[in-house]
Amino acid sequence: MLGGAGLVGGVGYFGVLPAWSVSSKADRPLVAHAKRATLSITVSERGNVESCVTVDGICELDGGQNKISYLIPEGTKVKKGDVVVKFDGSEIQKNISQQEIKHKQATARIETTQQEMEIQRNKGESDVIAAEVELTLARLDLEKYQKGDYPAEITKSKGEMEKLKKDVKAEEAKLAQYNALMRKGFKTKDDVRIQESTLEAKKLDYTSSELFLSVKTDYEYKRKSTEFSSKADQAQKKVEQQAATAKAQVSKAASEYEAAKSTAGIEKQQLDAYLAQKEKTVIKAQQEGIVAYSNERYWDPSSQVREGATVYSRQKIFSLPDMTRMQVKVQIHESLIKKIKKGQKAEVRVDAFPSVVFVGTVKSVSQLADSSDSWRSGGIKQYTTIVTIDDIFTHELKPGMTAEARIRVGELSNILVVPVQAIAEHKGDFFAFVEDPGGFHRRKVKIGENNEKLVEVLEGLQEGDTVALDAHARAAAEFKNEDAKEGDGEKPADPPSTTPQPKSP
Repeated sequence: MLGGAGLVGGVGYFGVLPAWSVSSKADRPLVAHAKRATLSITVSERGNVESCVTVDGICELDGGQNKISYLIPEGTKVKKGDVVVKFDGSEIQKNISQQEIKHKQATARIETTQQEMEIQRNKGESDVIAAEVELTLARLDLEKYQKGDYPAEITKSKGEMEKLKKDVKAEEAKLAQYNALMRKGFKTKDDVRIQESTLEAKKLDYTSSELFLSVKTDYEYKRKSTEFSSKADQAQKKVEQQAATAKAQVSKAASEYEAAKSTAGIEKQQLDAYLAQKEKTVIKAQQEGIVAYSNERYWDPSSQVREGATVYSRQKIFSLPDMTRMQVKVQIHESLIKKIKKGQKAEVRVDAFPSVVFVGTVKSVSQLADSSDSWRSGGIKQYTTIVTIDDIFTHELKPGMTAEARIRVGELSNILVVPVQAIAEHKGDFFAFVEDPGGFHRRKVKIGENNEKLVEVLEGLQEGDTVALDAHARAAAEFKNEDAKEGDGEKPADPPSTTPQPKSP
């Protein structure tokens, strides 16, 4: 349908009508002449004003019992950084105080465990060095005995044996001399017996020395070598044990140190979380605007945003629309949505300021039909379209105001047009009543595009033809008579409409 007469999304006129030659006499209807003109086509739809940029104030505190302690009055115009909402932060401050103590204790534990780690490292190094010294001494003792003490003792024993051997030979010679002297009478038998005793003593000393050397070489060397080797082996094992013990102790101390650092880190994170929560007890304006509290459930007093009320985490507390940049949100019928394109110009009229026309631009066209309100529209699909208001305006536009957006979707130049009142429709055909010398006669026409005022005529009229502007009444009368004359028993047709159906885009 042409104009606003039942056309969803309203196709309208955008611009100035050409100067029509419309005349009337007492005995003839209002008429107009078919002329060539420019036809501007618009899609009109009503919607609501909203801010282009709206920032929401969200409760970012944890938990579901966050008590509001302060609210700036609703409707207050605020600047960026102004305090809008405060929450009771006493419990958070209590948590911060307790957590600061835990964090300090955890930090002190880091220093303690670090010192303990150094102590264990130094002790381990000292114990290993001491064990290594014992090992060195044990090896030296073994080497000293095998290469020093033992050879010296053997040499000494052999020297003593050699001396005793010479002594025995000397005493034997002396005994032989005493026997010879006794036979000559120079020595007595007692002298000989004394010398024999002396010889036997020397022989006994030699035998003892020989036995002592045998013990040294056959038994004592093996025993002492085994003893010193065992001490060296034990010292070696002690070095290894001390090294392993030192490593284990240092590793344990290092583990406790790392655990202390990790614990301190966790306590610091928790402290930071509480401090962050404390900052979130105050919500500041993120942009300039007018405060509007979120009271969607206005019928439920317990859910109202007010001082003393409790809100849950992530609950929307207020909206802060930027009042310097506004737009209109409209729903476009699915039959017209293909005509709407981003960047198209529009006129915006706000009901609160009926004499003011704002210049607008299509900002966005939804790719999906709006399903949120489909039950009200009887299943008709509509697409959300945003039209920005481009003017720098002084009028106080507010979110929620009702407005109409007329979007220019096309323009046809130098086409033949007549007023929409000059066209009537009956059973899918379109007609005009053209004046000739005999009066006004019905003529079938083919129409094209249209707006609220004008309709394009593709066939059936010529430039300059005079047409009656009461086509609806004339068509209703003529077709009623013709239908009655058919006598086929059918119910007379409904009166024709003067508003032709537009062609599908």
